[in-house]
Amino acid sequence: MIKAVGLDLDDTLYDRNQVYEKTVEVMEQTVLETGVSFEAFNEIFQQESQVEFQNFTKGLKGEVEFKVDRVLSTYEKLGHPLKYKQALKFNELYLYHKKQIELRPGMAKLIDYLQSIDMELFVLTNGAAETQASKLQYLGVDKQIPVEKNFISDEIGVAKPNREIFDVVEDSLGLAGSEILYIGDHYENDILGCMKNDWAAVFYNVNDESVEDEDVIQFSSDQQVYEYVKSLV
Repeated sequence: MIKAVGLDLDDTLYDRNQVYEKTVEVMEQTVLETGVSFEAFNEIFQQESQVEFQNFTKGLKGEVEFKVDRVLSTYEKLGHPLKYKQALKFNELYLYHKKQIELRPGMAKLIDYLQSIDMELFVLTNGAAETQASKLQYLGVDKQIPVEKNFISDEIGVAKPNREIFDVVEDSLGLAGSEILYIGDHYENDILGCMKNDWAAVFYNVNDESVEDEDVIQFSSDQQVYEYVKSLV
C-alpha cells in the first residue's frame, strides 16, 4: 500500500529547458551571437552540467564555480569561448528567468489531488541546497509541502542514485521502501535508484529516452502521469 508520494524537481515539476532556452536566446541577442541552435547547445550543456555537478557533490568545486565552469566549457566545446564575465552574465540571466517558472499543469493537479486525500508528499532532488529551495518557492511548492519533507542532496551529503539518500527519506518518513511511490524524469538517478530500494517508480520520460525494461512504468506527458497516479492511490 502506497503511503507517501515523492516528486523530483527539475524537469519533473517544471520544464527546466524553457528557462535555459530563454537564457540562451538573450545571450545570443545581447552577449555573443553563435548561431548555434538551442537543441545543439542544450545537448552539450546538459552533459557539462552533469560533469560539473559531480565535481560539486564531491566537494571539488563550490556552487558558483561549478555553475560558471559548466557555461565556460559548453561554449568552449561549441567553438565559441566566453570570457568569465560573460559566463557570469549567463548565470544572471538564468536566475532572472528561473523566477518565472511554473508547475506543469498535470503536476499541479496531482499535488492538489494527493493533498485532498491526505497522502503524504515529499520532494527528493539533486542539487545545491539554496538553489533547489528557491525553485520550490518560485513554484509555490513550499506552501504545499513542508520544508522538512524537502530532501535536497546538498543538505544530505549524498545524491541520487546512491542508496543512502533513499534510506534517509525512508528513515525520516518512518516508512518502508515498498510504501513509497516516486515520480522522476531521470532513468538512472530516479528510476533505477528507486528500484534498488524497493520503491515504486513512475518514469516521466520527458526526453523520450529509449528504455527497454518492460517493468518500468513510463509516460511522456504530465497529464498521463497525473491520471496514472490518481488511479493507483
